[in-house]
Amino acid sequence: MFEDLRSAFREAYVNFNKELNREHVPETVNRLIGGMVDEIADVKAEVAHLETQIAKAVAGAENEKGQAATCRRREQMAREIGDSETADVAAQFAEKHEEHQQLLEQKAKALKAEFDFRGEEVEEMMAKVKEAQAKRDSLSATAGRSGARETISAADDLFSELDRMAGKIEDEQAEGDAAEAFSNLDLGPEKSDYTIDLNEPPPPEPDYDTRLAELKRRMGED
Repeated sequence: MFEDLRSAFREAYVNFNKELNREHVPETVNRLIGGMVDEIADVKAEVAHLETQIAKAVAGAENEKGQAATCRRREQMAREIGDSETADVAAQFAEKHEEHQQLLEQKAKALKAEFDFRGEEVEEMMAKVKEAQAKRDSLSATAGRSGARETISAADDLFSELDRMAGKIEDEQAEGDAAEAFSNLDLGPEKSDYTIDLNEPPPPEPDYDTRLAELKRRMGED
């Protein structure tokens, strides 16, 4: 899902440059912004699904806890009457329920961490889309060949930031995978050392002169 989001941002950037030659920049920007909003809506749906999974895991853990307690009571009653065979069987079932309870609690913990992280990412992406909408007027003012340099610059700044943010989401995809592989999940009490820097410097500024020369060549203006 998050790789698809990154691909959508890349496609938006490529399509922007294609439409630039046709002098439909304002309309194209509106369409691309709409596409990004749709992608974010899909991610928000994934976040909502995580919330449902958390509730299901918590409920399951509580159920296993109750089942384990029942088995322990049966074990105790069997031992009190000297039925060691029944007591041993009850103890085995209790252990299974207790193990499952622990796994579900770990699952809920991992899902909650993923839910919190994805929620923050959605908020960041929404802020970037609002920024794109705010830039729409300036892009319209520089639409066409006469404003090509300013238009490319504004689009580069916006979409490169969106692409880097999508890259961060991809880097964190392993965290989401961990929440789906609970049999291999090993969450210790130690706090994770993982950090993410949302303030890292942007990529180098594009060579606008070279890009403009290429645009002119394609449009037969050389």
